[in-house]
Amino acid sequence: MKELNMKVNPLYLDVDLSIAFQFEFEQFGNKVGEAFVSTYTTAGNTVQIRKGKHGSLAKADKTAVIDQFEVIGGVEKTCMKKLKHFLNVIGITDVQSGYTLKRGFGE
Repeated sequence: MKELNMKVNPLYLDVDLSIAFQFEFEQFGNKVGEAFVSTYTTAGNTVQIRKGKHGSLAKADKTAVIDQFEVIGGVEKTCMKKLKHFLNVIGITDVQSGYTLKRGFGE
């Protein structure tokens, strides 16, 4: 997994006031794939408020939807593992697949 690099480009979408992520995957300096993930606040969830010494922090649960996932070279599982790990690190554990797996770019 170390030879596979992932670049993350966050995007702010004015239309629905959300954050999306564009991922690029490289292996040995060559682009092997890309993905686009939208994030949404989970409908009907309760906002958790954590109080601390310096004020309150509101947190809402988020869901991620993988809108596009195109990878070549037989590294699909590794790319997906890295993508989901990143989302987990930023606090998004509910990941939905709204894509069709493509084995080449532009198919």
